[in-house]
Amino acid sequence: MKDKFIKKLKRSWLAIWIAFAAAALSTVGVLAAYTSVSSVKRVVSTQKGAGMLFSSNYLTTDENDLPRTITFSSMENSPCVTVNVCNYPQTMIKHNDKDITYTLTVELVDSDGNAVTGEEAAKYSVEYNGEKKTFGSNSKIEFSLLKLMADDFNKHEFVLTFDKSQLTKSDIYMKVTAAPTDQAELKTLSAKLGVIYINDNTSATWTGTFIDNATSPKDLDGFNYRLSGSGEGTVTLTWNTNYVDISTWFKNTYSLNVSTDVNTKIATATMKVDSAEKNQYDIQFYRTNGINSAEQWSDQNHTDITVNGTGFVSMSFTQGAASGN
Repeated sequence: MKDKFIKKLKRSWLAIWIAFAAAALSTVGVLAAYTSVSSVKRVVSTQKGAGMLFSSNYLTTDENDLPRTITFSSMENSPCVTVNVCNYPQTMIKHNDKDITYTLTVELVDSDGNAVTGEEAAKYSVEYNGEKKTFGSNSKIEFSLLKLMADDFNKHEFVLTFDKSQLTKSDIYMKVTAAPTDQAELKTLSAKLGVIYINDNTSATWTGTFIDNATSPKDLDGFNYRLSGSGEGTVTLTWNTNYVDISTWFKNTYSLNVSTDVNTKIATATMKVDSAEKNQYDIQFYRTNGINSAEQWSDQNHTDITVNGTGFVSMSFTQGAASGN
């Protein structure tokens, strides 16, 4: 009788253990599936260029040819812009675990995109790793077989030197392109860069626009919003949390103090800007309530996204000594 009881008890405990193990595996499976989906969603929704493990402080994957002017607060004899190319996102969350081989090309062009050569070109140069190249009779400079090693967070720095006249003229640019040659998933980075002098008497201006290339905002799970401008002052950002919210990384990095109206759900934050220090900010906004079928770009410049006249994000700028965040 005792042996039968023990065998029955063992069978009962075995059944309980099997049920418990199955439930645990099911939970792990559900958790893994959720984590995987969450991770994929996060990649889709985050910054398009800055999330790649090949990035730059000035170059982007936007594929537009609009010039960017870097501002100077003094009339320097040889204004220089340092461009870095990195094996990590600008957020520095991780570095690429593979070596990256790439070619960096710099072309000297005018405001219409035409090559600049001759005596004028000789006033401009690019320096990398102690090697300085001038344009001279050629409007193109190239550094090839460059390699970012996978052993750590690594970057290469290129110093672009402009002629002093460009601080007031701003009609000659350096078109910089960093093209990976050994990782097909990495996108080419590029930008057309110039310089300009901004003093206290120069009118400051900052603007904001979405930089996503999608035909419709309905094609996107998240949005990239760019603040750019010249001069010093305060930018006020507002966004409708019924539709989007700002990235936690950006909010924490720039110590934004966000306040949200409990009735309208409109969030507001201010940040000081000074183009002498930084003339562009890329901000990520994430959806809070899925895609609305009435979404559309507010205009051809993607200044905002609207749903039946209601906007997602807007900004205003006040010139003057920048107030705190």
